Amino acid sequence: MSLSALSNGNAEDIPYTYGPRGDSIRHDVVMPIADEWRARSGDRLEGETVRLRLVGQAQSPAILVLGGISAGRHVTSQDQGWWKDLAGPGRALDTDRALIIGADLPPERKGEPKLLCPEDFARLLADALDEAGITHIAAFVGSSFGGMVGLSFARLYPERVGKLVVLCAGHRPSPMAAAVRHVQREILSLTEGTNREADGVALARKLAMTTYRTTEEFDRRFARGADECVFSYLEHHGAKYRDTVSSCRFQTFSAAIDAHTEDPSNITVLTSVIASDTDRLVPLAITHELAARLPRLERYDVLRSPYGHDAFLKEPQAIGALLKRMLS
Repeated sequence: MSLSALSNGNAEDIPYTYGPRGDSIRHDVVMPIADEWRARSGDRLEGETVRLRLVGQAQSPAILVLGGISAGRHVTSQDQGWWKDLAGPGRALDTDRALIIGADLPPERKGEPKLLCPEDFARLLADALDEAGITHIAAFVGSSFGGMVGLSFARLYPERVGKLVVLCAGHRPSPMAAAVRHVQREILSLTEGTNREADGVALARKLAMTTYRTTEEFDRRFARGADECVFSYLEHHGAKYRDTVSSCRFQTFSAAIDAHTEDPSNITVLTSVIASDTDRLVPLAITHELAARLPRLERYDVLRSPYGHDAFLKEPQAIGALLKRMLS
């Protein structure tokens, strides 16, 4: 990585130092999407940007970390990020030894949903890395939707990535999960253009929350006062999402997941796969198939977890140990 890239006129510099090297950075790089850019569908993203957050050692190996559709560029403990238990000083994704890169992906603006696929997001990330002066990443660590984008990135740019780690994601969508997402988008379409769009987002998010975990975890967590507690849980997450995510953004990411398809045999990057045995959105049949068809599979690990698809968020100890082995 070129240090000159850190003085980007579009970037927000937030310098700090720690550790023995004294070359630690915490920095944003903002890439405006070119007017001529087109998705595979032909859709454009005029006025949108990709924003990267770089945290860690400027001259150390870069690791791109991408999460689910609700995750963003704040990944590490320094930013109280969505993977703060796994990314930060001394953690599995160690900002004392690496440069951790998170990303905010478009669309951020309100408007008509865009017809995008994970390949489109992989192309945008490659352009944003160019903007940051980063020609090669030591690893792409992708969870959920981020794992789909990681598979596309590895196929498109095998020379730019050393390793790929895919968590709770597959090379194709599950038909049952696609059915749920279809219902979510129908909810959003019913409120689109009305004064209840935000309510539609909240309701679609509530439905999503019922698919991320397991029946067993809900039974244990809400055993007492079940109705009131579980309803409050759904209400909290629906309201939280409604305040930060537009209907356009929700529909775009949801449809992108269903448009995802990769032939694992075309991915030549050294790849590790982590799955959850209780994941209802990405069943083991899909991750088994992915692992079996990858030409350069390094590891395939199945976690025993009560947290279903959210295992990548709720099992930091187990996943941290695996990441340390995979990225050592």
